[in-house]
Amino acid sequence: MRKLLSGISFLLLFVLISCNQSNQPGNSDSRGFDTTAFIQLGDSITVAVQQVLLSNVMLATKAGGAGHAVAFCNERAMALTDSLALKYNCRIQRISDKYRNPANKPGEKEAALLKKLGSLNAASPLIFNEDSALIYYKPIRVAMPACLSCHGAAGKDILPGTLEVIRQQYPGDLATGYKEGDFRGLWKITFTKE
Repeated sequence: MRKLLSGISFLLLFVLISCNQSNQPGNSDSRGFDTTAFIQLGDSITVAVQQVLLSNVMLATKAGGAGHAVAFCNERAMALTDSLALKYNCRIQRISDKYRNPANKPGEKEAALLKKLGSLNAASPLIFNEDSALIYYKPIRVAMPACLSCHGAAGKDILPGTLEVIRQQYPGDLATGYKEGDFRGLWKITFTKE
């Protein structure tokens, strides 16, 4: 039974990704949505969010080290993301199967998408046209060595003091053990149709 469900899940994901091929840049879907425009908008939003988060994390790190940056992320990252979501009139999320914040835990469909895109080493964004929303997904990678001070290997990249702060702030943390360039998760931007 488990193999059958796994096979059905894989087939469903394959169909979703295959159907999505018509939603790649330069195309319109069957309902007339310009997918190129939404991919460009999603790209610009993810760049803006990454810049805001990264600059704030770097300032927090400079002010008090990686442990201070972890505390900053715990207290401020979601608020910064939410403020940018208001600015761009969308919902902005980060999802990962190895999440730090439980709010970033994927749903069943997203878990399958994470697994598939991670195994494909995908780099391009995808957009799905659902009944009430357009949903943009873009892979997140561990982009630079500085990321490893909070997301790398415990005892090697992550200092003991930082690891202690991570464990205090995020008791169920799964977001360590990465190497530079690893697939870390997905940006998910939801544009509600009006």
